Amino acid sequence: MINSLPISVCMIVKNEENFLASALESVRAVLSPDEIIVADTGSTDKTKEIASENGAIVVDFPWCDDFSAARNFSAVNASRDWILVLDADEEIISADTQDLLAFLRDERSVGAVTMIEIASRTSSPLSRLYNRKHYVYSGIIHEQLVPVDNLRKKIIKEAPIHIVHHGYAPEIKESKGKLERNEKLLLKELAGNPNDPYLLYQLGKCYFDASRDLQKASEAFEKALAAMPDYRLEYVYHLVECYGYTLLKTDRYSDALEFINGYYDRYGDKPQFRFLAAHVFQNNGMFIEAVEQYESCIDANITDYSGITSYLAYYNIGVVLECVGMLEDAIEMYKNCGDYEPAVERLLCLTL
Repeated sequence: MINSLPISVCMIVKNEENFLASALESVRAVLSPDEIIVADTGSTDKTKEIASENGAIVVDFPWCDDFSAARNFSAVNASRDWILVLDADEEIISADTQDLLAFLRDERSVGAVTMIEIASRTSSPLSRLYNRKHYVYSGIIHEQLVPVDNLRKKIIKEAPIHIVHHGYAPEIKESKGKLERNEKLLLKELAGNPNDPYLLYQLGKCYFDASRDLQKASEAFEKALAAMPDYRLEYVYHLVECYGYTLLKTDRYSDALEFINGYYDRYGDKPQFRFLAAHVFQNNGMFIEAVEQYESCIDANITDYSGITSYLAYYNIGVVLECVGMLEDAIEMYKNCGDYEPAVERLLCLTL
């Protein structure tokens, strides 16, 4: 029987007393690593005390507006070469021990864990498991793992770990000022790399999130796309998706249609993209095409936490059918939505 995994879990924290205990408990219960390193960047609450009480090794890192420096510092203080990065507002919910041990045999691979966002109920792969002999963090914000020798390509493979992220619920973002902090650091880094598509994408997300400034979001996304990013990278699809929704939110429906048509051949195999395309068609009065796209999302073979493969697709089909006067068919669609509140409300209106 395996008592612990040859992994050091590394965290950087500051004033995380509300989340940290749950994060550390999940690490011990699900993963059972050799050690947990918590690099504290200046907490004034009970964060360090909570970390120590939960078996973590606490090291102090003077904050210098550089997330990579903090990440690398925490890894340097680890005793194991394999590092799993976790934030205080995250919890590990599952990990396959045997598959994980098999993954660790290839020390040049970077493990992409499945990150589930509680606020948006979406999931995405994030590179969080790596061997410090071969990789290091780079970038002062939205830091990325890069090869130590800068010659080899990063090899990303799926890691059998699922993590949930709590910290970007709207009320938490507002209380911590994360969006404003991120905007400041991104602008600082962009001053030296003004055409970096990844940084521009992240800046656009700062403005797009909670619709803080959709005009600035649009400008950042447009500049990122103009920089010809590597379309093999996962973030580029999210860039395309965010820009598409920005166009919709700013009522630029004809621009959105042209944009979606330009990317359909590249991303049309993704249900998420087809759902976006359906919205675009719907807002351009192309109702038949919209329904076809929504229908193609239903029961698609993806892990979907947001509802686009179920109740959201049914609901939007119902909205389209209601708009064209097909009320009986719309009612049937709304009935497929379960307890989704907007659908329940439409059913009440149509069946009274």
